[in-house]
Amino acid sequence: MLRTPSIFGPLNSGFVPFASGAPIDETTAADAETETAEVIARVSAAPVVEPAELDVAPRTAWAPASSARIRIVEALVVAGVCGYFTFGLLSTVFGR
Repeated sequence: MLRTPSIFGPLNSGFVPFASGAPIDETTAADAETETAEVIARVSAAPVVEPAELDVAPRTAWAPASSARIRIVEALVVAGVCGYFTFGLLSTVFGR
């Protein structure tokens, strides 16, 4: 693993070699197997589903009171932009 030079001191890459060469005793191996079995059991267990509250009404999408006016203004702006570019295209094609 290549390391970049550091102005502020040595870098800690966090690299841990796969085989350290250190002897492994029986208790460490048993602890590792137990921990692995616990993790596998926790991951493969069915997810816990909490019951839904019955008093909650379904939520509706929020819309302001003037949403119809906003939609009209947006439509007019889009129509104006389309008209502007159509006028430019027609002017280019017909040489005005």
